[in-house]
Amino acid sequence: MRLCLFLLIAGVVDAVMTHLGIVSGFVEEGNPVMQFFIAKSWSYFYLIKIFLPLALLGLFYLRPLKGWIKKLLISTCVLYFSVLVYHMVWIVLYLNTKS
Repeated sequence: MRLCLFLLIAGVVDAVMTHLGIVSGFVEEGNPVMQFFIAKSWSYFYLIKIFLPLALLGLFYLRPLKGWIKKLLISTCVLYFSVLVYHMVWIVLYLNTKS
């Protein structure tokens, strides 16, 4: 359950940081699928970033995650944590270029 909540929070934080980075012109979206949705509307981008972890939370309530599925979830959390660290690095770099 905590892993699913982490993914939800990380998804929202990632979406906001990505939005701010793209709008400021400091970064570009690396995922072609997300580039497509951003080009359509930021609303679609946010809906995807929020809906997928919410769907996972719903699945968790229907059937607790065990075995290899839990290992995949843990791997996804580690990967998302790495993405958030990456965001923090470019934010620090961005702030250093502004001063």
